Amino acid sequence: MKKSTVISAALLSVTLSYAQAGLSQSLVDGDYISEGAENGTGKCNLSITSFEKAHKYGDDTFDLESSGDGACEWTAIGVSKNYVITAGLVTSGGTPAFVKLSFPFGPAGKKVELIAFDVDGTIRNKEAFSKI
Repeated sequence: MKKSTVISAALLSVTLSYAQAGLSQSLVDGDYISEGAENGTGKCNLSITSFEKAHKYGDDTFDLESSGDGACEWTAIGVSKNYVITAGLVTSGGTPAFVKLSFPFGPAGKKVELIAFDVDGTIRNKEAFSKI
């Protein structure tokens, strides 16, 4: 095999790996909206933004921000592993808690399921979001 062929194949492999990593990251980032109550109230907006920072554990680091009425007001920083994001959050009232976001149909499925936990592990609430 010629040296130029080996170099070309290596460069192509690196380029494809880099492009796939960038594509998968952009699939998770974005704005999501919850269904809310039957009467149209209580909708939450969730914004997921990835960090461009290297870290030792997990896949990616994310900034999560929820806005809307009541319990929707919180901010969190989280780490993903296989597209499940686990994060520590602080509500608008200053109450610490944890949140777990999962993508039931994968990151391209445009659905997010959120479960918020109190510090003692009891479930605070569950919510489903769709990508806008």
